[in-house]
Amino acid sequence: VYMMNAFPGLSSYYHSPMSGFVDTLYKKFNLYRKIRDVDLMIFHTNDFAEYFTSYFDGHFRVIPCGIDAGELNGHSRDRESFSDRILFVGQLRRYKGLPYLIAAIKQLRDSGRNVVLEIVGEGPDHKRVVDMISRLKLQDAISLRGDEVSREELDLAYRRSGLFVLPSVEGESFGIVLLEAAARGLPVVASDLPGVREVVEYLGGALVQPGNSTSLANAIAKSLDNHRMPPPKTTHADLTKFVWEKIANRHLDCYRELLGLAPEPTLSVPEISEGADEVNIEAVA
Repeated sequence: VYMMNAFPGLSSYYHSPMSGFVDTLYKKFNLYRKIRDVDLMIFHTNDFAEYFTSYFDGHFRVIPCGIDAGELNGHSRDRESFSDRILFVGQLRRYKGLPYLIAAIKQLRDSGRNVVLEIVGEGPDHKRVVDMISRLKLQDAISLRGDEVSREELDLAYRRSGLFVLPSVEGESFGIVLLEAAARGLPVVASDLPGVREVVEYLGGALVQPGNSTSLANAIAKSLDNHRMPPPKTTHADLTKFVWEKIANRHLDCYRELLGLAPEPTLSVPEISEGADEVNIEAVA
């Protein structure tokens, strides 16, 4: 339809459900051919921009994912405690690396640390995760909750946790859950992988070798010990750049540029407050 009406097309590519040889074939014979014909590519991180521009010599922009302004409103001051409770939020899939996080919890418990893990999510690896928890006798230390949780329940999970961990074993396009955790005042630990590492470095979190449960256990212990005090207020201010309205305006600028349109008024950005202190954003950066 868009070709018949001479409208420009817009293509989106998200995380592929394929892996290994099949994923390689798909990218080589389908994805890489398509991207050669586009006028502008938008990436979430510099890591993926560098990777794909080896197949694409056109214009590109790097625009991160975002978070709702409401996630920044008071959450960092609403933490119940800075406990040894660890949180994971995401799909239960092989590339998420949950077996390594479970093994790290086992090591920490065996060393005398009374850490607990809450897993929020669902996916094809659910049975594998449950079986591993049972085999390691960690039923009292690890709880699983499906992805059918309300916003209030998820907020509660963040508030009662002391650390957020993303133990992926394959690169992710961004890792938006890291931003969501940081917006609520949680320190983060994640695998040193494309996409994820840029977010973690910006947040001042810890990066670990993918697929190494011992390295993960050590990073978890160190992060919990180093974050007994509330995070600095600058963390809150730095995260305002990721508010979705700001991100949307950057995308709109790209579309207008491609269409040869003059700049227009940007989307308004909601007021963001932190407890008694207010941070008013009047202009879009």
